[in-house]
Amino acid sequence: MSDFTARDLTEGLNGFLGFRLTDWRDGFAEISVDIADVHKNRQGGVHGGTMASLIDAATGFCGIFEPDPEKRRGNVTVSLTTTFVGRPKGKTLICTARVVKAGRRLYFSAAEVKDDLGNLIATADAVYAYTDVNAQRK
Repeated sequence: MSDFTARDLTEGLNGFLGFRLTDWRDGFAEISVDIADVHKNRQGGVHGGTMASLIDAATGFCGIFEPDPEKRRGNVTVSLTTTFVGRPKGKTLICTARVVKAGRRLYFSAAEVKDDLGNLIATADAVYAYTDVNAQRK
């Protein structure tokens, strides 16, 4: 683990869903969320969209680490493939993501989602394109 200080993500969907960036360093990110009603589907299980959003956030962060807080790097999702392999039995989802390969324009990442009891919930592979940090802002 790094000396990173965990922080709540407050912007957009990440903030709405209550995601927390718990570790972030070059080529790696970990984001967690405490499961609440807003994360569940009509059957009472965690919605696949919640897990896909958690994965998208973590795989996105792992490729744009910037140690200088005054600087930000931008990216957009090109591809996200998610495989759901189990149901959480714990109270928290934890997604760890790492960069598999990075080039000048794209990076490839992989992720796992586990619950706080260590149960594997989902795996994923993602591709991102680097962008200007303000490319999507209007």
